[in-house]
Amino acid sequence: MPKLLVLYMSREDEDQLLEYVRSLGNLLILPATSPSSDFTSVVGFPEPSQEESTRRFWLQYTGAGMPLVTEHVPEKEYYVVDGFQSPVIEFWRSWMVSQIMMPGGMQADMNYIDSNKQDLEQKPVEFRKWFESIDGWIRKHYRRLGIYIFAGPGAQDFREHGGILQGR
Repeated sequence: MPKLLVLYMSREDEDQLLEYVRSLGNLLILPATSPSSDFTSVVGFPEPSQEESTRRFWLQYTGAGMPLVTEHVPEKEYYVVDGFQSPVIEFWRSWMVSQIMMPGGMQADMNYIDSNKQDLEQKPVEFRKWFESIDGWIRKHYRRLGIYIFAGPGAQDFREHGGILQGR
């Protein structure tokens, strides 16, 4: 079962979260898709918009000794990351429409299929600890709005000044 958090984040909230994740080390930020199987990491995020390419990314943990597994999507002529088989967190960003903030979030699978054993195995402990550290940081610095729903300080400020958190 994947671990999921729904996150409302202002740009400042996002920057602080990424600063924390970078401080843990062993991080590559990858785009959602790539024209080749060699995904090129990005340094920062573009301005978020309705375009999925500005909102969806992968946070790859490079210290787990697991390879990044990609798949070709022939009808789209690009490659995607196999999040189930790779040491990654799928990360999608909040974005604004007028005075409405749409939620972002993050999700990670803690298991994968071991091709040698042909069985479900847990991803390396280093990856699981990395995810739990990020999860703990969010729970400490963000406000809980629901079981798996959190708002960063900037998103809370946005709401207190008349903004609407979609779905809340």
